[in-house]
Amino acid sequence: MKKLETISISQMAVLYFAYVTGSAKIVIPGPLISMAFNAAWLSILISASFGALLLLIIFYLHDKNPGLTLIAISNKTIGRWPTVILACAMLTMALHMASGIIIDVSAFMTSMMLPETPNYIFMGMLYFLAALLLRSGIESMARMFSILIVFVMGFWAIVLLLLIPQYHPEFLRPVFPVGIKPTLLGAYLTAGFPYGEVVLFAMLLPFSRAKQTKPLKKALFWALLANAATLIISTLCTIMELGPMATEKRFSVFVIAQMIEVGDIIERVEAVIGLALIAGSLMKAAITLFAIQLIITELFKLKNDRLLTNPICLAVFLLALTMPSNAKRWEELVFIVHPLWVAVVYVLPLLIIAGVAAVKELFSEPQHSS
Repeated sequence: MKKLETISISQMAVLYFAYVTGSAKIVIPGPLISMAFNAAWLSILISASFGALLLLIIFYLHDKNPGLTLIAISNKTIGRWPTVILACAMLTMALHMASGIIIDVSAFMTSMMLPETPNYIFMGMLYFLAALLLRSGIESMARMFSILIVFVMGFWAIVLLLLIPQYHPEFLRPVFPVGIKPTLLGAYLTAGFPYGEVVLFAMLLPFSRAKQTKPLKKALFWALLANAATLIISTLCTIMELGPMATEKRFSVFVIAQMIEVGDIIERVEAVIGLALIAGSLMKAAITLFAIQLIITELFKLKNDRLLTNPICLAVFLLALTMPSNAKRWEELVFIVHPLWVAVVYVLPLLIIAGVAAVKELFSEPQHSS
């Protein structure tokens, strides 16, 4: 890279919030409620705690190796060829994420808004926008996302507030209708998406201009807390509005937005939720593609990472077109395979790198003190 771009701590927190939230607040509630029922919010608390633990491990490595990406830290800690293996494994999940995010948007558009429009139209436009964002650089992305996230969260909050008269709190009971196993199953789902994906975001930490790690760590933990609160509120509002029907709806927040009627003036506001889904997914896709670009740049020691932008976006677009077209098969891949895949290619490599770093530090301390 010709020069290292830098962003402020608050902008890094916004990027992290956009990355872990993205379209999750609209996509997650329906499938999560179908798994964990009324205890879905407890599943989010459990998986958010897991995400906080991963953040602690990431910052342990970042403290010991300031200014280095996760791939560079791995190179320094476990060597070149083990790093190549781990990086290639991470790329498999990252490419799946980058294609899956846009597949979800396409599925939403073709099932809810424009059913006769081909998938590749939506996918092509979103990848084109993502390529423009990547070529503009992380500084421009951070500035744009800081504004965009305000509108996305504003639309989301307005929709949920307008539904207050229609909520039925009694639908929240019982919390464990069939025991605790469904809650753990829901935690398994959300531990993979979105909290286990924080490992990929570690690639972006060197771009923070923070001179000390503590303020950055605090900002990202606040962003994680805000994300957990957002998902919990979305889930609780969905249950209170739809009740037993919540388990049958895929894009449940969009469905409840269709029920808003304030006199004859405010109705059919689900379009703003559609815009929030598209914008959130675009932000997460751009950040994911940026991380992929960084990993490949680090592996091959390229000087200009933006030469990869168009090939990566084209390759992921073609990959998205080859994904399962059957909605049921795609949901099985995301809800069952995805969390396990994240554990193997994201969490396990992070634990290996952190474990080797801790052992090296433990055995080097006596020599240093002598």
